[in-house]
Amino acid sequence: MTRLRSCVTATLVAALLALTGACSSSSGDTDTAPVAATTDVSSSPATTTAAVPAGSVRLGGAVENPTTLSGDQLRAYPVQTQAVTFDSSKGAQSHTYDGAALSDILTAAVLTGDAEAHNPDLTFAILATGSDGYQATVSFGELSPNFGATPILVAYTEDGQPLDAPRLVVPGDVKGGRYVSDLTDLEVIDLRNN
Repeated sequence: MTRLRSCVTATLVAALLALTGACSSSSGDTDTAPVAATTDVSSSPATTTAAVPAGSVRLGGAVENPTTLSGDQLRAYPVQTQAVTFDSSKGAQSHTYDGAALSDILTAAVLTGDAEAHNPDLTFAILATGSDGYQATVSFGELSPNFGATPILVAYTEDGQPLDAPRLVVPGDVKGGRYVSDLTDLEVIDLRNN
């Protein structure tokens, strides 16, 4: 129980830090100092399984259909394009990304939880992890068409060029801290169960 409480606390702290822009991106897209890890992330289901194939993203956690999506499978979703600008340690960045909408990916995966609960979408968070272990969190309410409707992408091209590995793209963020490069894992967390 103590380990679970520690993991939940770490997840919530990570989410708060990501939302306030207090952590840095693995691609150097923020100008803040990195925050030292204070928890054992090896207990996370996304980090305890075999390595994900290059260019693929593993989706797990509170979903009925966990899967590993290859680049071809990501391209099978309707293509979404987002032109974004965000601040980074290198100055302002402006790019155009093509990818699959995270909301489409999660709809196909089917979130688990109590469908009869009041606003069940608001109790889920998505922990995105890059190949270097960098993590950032988005809430399902941000991307849900019933609430924030932010067109968050799992991008596979940047400025018309293919990416070596997918990248999480969060339009509207002032800083690029949640633009997780070399994305390998998306873990859906039902905060009511933690």
